[in-house]
Amino acid sequence: MASQKIGSYAFLAGVIIAVLAGLVHAIDLLMGTTIMQGSIGWVALILVILGLIVGFLNIHEKNVTDFLIATIAVAMIGLVALGPAALVVDPLVGLINTIVGNIVTLVAPAALIVGLKQIINLAKDQKA
Repeated sequence: MASQKIGSYAFLAGVIIAVLAGLVHAIDLLMGTTIMQGSIGWVALILVILGLIVGFLNIHEKNVTDFLIATIAVAMIGLVALGPAALVVDPLVGLINTIVGNIVTLVAPAALIVGLKQIINLAKDQKA
């Protein structure tokens, strides 16, 4: 139970960091500043570590399929360019793309761990 709480807090912290980093990056682009320039790698590393924690501690057997489908959906959104919308509201699209990219950086390692655990479980079921 305590490990699930840690995983939940890791996920919440990751989403907050993803949104805040996206906002700061958008402000950087609008103002022409370089606040985030040296921090992007650190933000990504923190999000990956939090994603690994979520994958190990927070996703249980009954939620595996739902989690992996949701991860695929978020990753696909992250891959899709919002090109036509960029002509109308470019800063907003940049903000959304950055936040979604950060969230993908958070959930991709979790999906890797959950997927590998599921493959191992399926292999064990085949042996029995």
